[in-house]
Amino acid sequence: MRKKSTETFVDSPNPSASNEANNHIKCFLGLITRCKDEFFIKEFCDYYLSQGVDKIFVIDDNSNDKSIYNNLNDDRIEIIYEKDIIKNNYANQLYKQIQSKFKWIIYCDVDEFITTKKDITNTIKEELNTTFKDVDCIKVPWVMMSCNSKEKNPNSILAENTYRWNHDKKHPDYRCSKFRCRYDKIEVKCIFKTDKFNSIWDHHPKENADDICIVDSIRNEEQQLDPFYENLRETDIKNGFLLCYHYRIISRENSMNKLQHNFWYIKHGYTIDDLMSCDYPEILDETLKHKS
Repeated sequence: MRKKSTETFVDSPNPSASNEANNHIKCFLGLITRCKDEFFIKEFCDYYLSQGVDKIFVIDDNSNDKSIYNNLNDDRIEIIYEKDIIKNNYANQLYKQIQSKFKWIIYCDVDEFITTKKDITNTIKEELNTTFKDVDCIKVPWVMMSCNSKEKNPNSILAENTYRWNHDKKHPDYRCSKFRCRYDKIEVKCIFKTDKFNSIWDHHPKENADDICIVDSIRNEEQQLDPFYENLRETDIKNGFLLCYHYRIISRENSMNKLQHNFWYIKHGYTIDDLMSCDYPEILDETLKHKS
């Protein structure tokens, strides 16, 4: 039987509280993300704050255009300016600094939007307090979004990019694993309890305690701690508790910007054809258009 926590949780830090009191108070849900020149960072932050996130830490990876942060006037959002964050594994460094301040952490990129689905009027926080209150880590599979050959950046990716892959279909592999078919298995992002994990990787936490419960976000069934969910299908997307809508291809304009400024894309010599090879506008899905 799991022990009941004696900690107190608040929606946001209380700077006026005494140091002694703060030792016993945690925020409920924090989020770490990485951003490089992504014009929709405000939309990302607004969305997750609406879902019950108490504090967002944005690690800026030496963006060329810092004006993307001009309208983020909210003390629940902290911008951290760093360089070579992947090489230096800075997200993990930050996690170690803040993990004691939160009960739950989400670690995802700015093009990844986790949403409730089965009970769509719920927030992420409400699902953590009910469906997943007795687990330690939730593996949330991607749903691959499409830009439908959009040339220019949209004003709102959630309102305007409403087409996605059909996950009942197989798609041809293209050049490398990043652009592969995801019919058999697809990547996940995780929401996890900080007292069970000491470090984070891109797709899941690591260095877990012995007594731990890991589940998927579709059926709330026990899973292994790895980066994948197997055999995601349309019925899972319709009925799952949580999904992670992944807007990798937002527009040709955004893709060209990645090719010019993103070290990972430059290093591997990817082309606009490589990125657009994943643009499969097969199903109209307005889940996040309505939810946002």
